[in-house]
Parts: sequence; structure tokens; C-alpha cells
Amino acid sequence: MAKADQPLEDWLASHPMRKPGLFTDGYARGPVNDVIDKVVERLRTGRQFADLIKNLDFPSAPRAEAYDRQGVDDLFDNLKWGSDPRG
Repeated sequence: MAKADQPLEDWLASHPMRKPGLFTDGYARGPVNDVIDKVVERLRTGRQFADLIKNLDFPSAPRAEAYDRQGVDDLFDNLKWGSDPRG
């Protein structure tokens, strides 16, 4: 199944986020996962999610417990501006 053929909420629920590069930190996985889970739940119930992603401020975490900052920012920027992050 092509990425664009998969419903956005299913793609978000299964999309692996990148780890930060070596010797860098990133955004803590737990808070990022929490927001993604809430967005997925709202998409599945046909509700708006813009309020969830309006002012994100994720805590930092060491590489072993983090997602790549740019990858997370790109994902939520795409969602915020109505672009398809499945690209």
C-alpha cells in the first residue's frame, strides 16, 4: 500500500521517527508520542487537532531516549499547515 493510500491516522500511528545524530540530543520520545497519540485519536473520531499542535514545546532528552528534532518539527509543521507529512 502506498503511503498516500494509507489513512493519515494509520500512517501517524505506525510512522517510525528518526533518532538524533551521534553526539546530539533531541526531543524526549514520551511527550512526542503522547501528542501523536492524541492527534491520531482525534483523526479517528473526526475531530480537530490544531489545538494540540499549536504551541509545542518538547523537553530535551539524550540520544538514546530521543527523536530527531528536525524530523519532529517537520512532522508537526506539516500537520499544522495542512500539508501531507507522508510525502
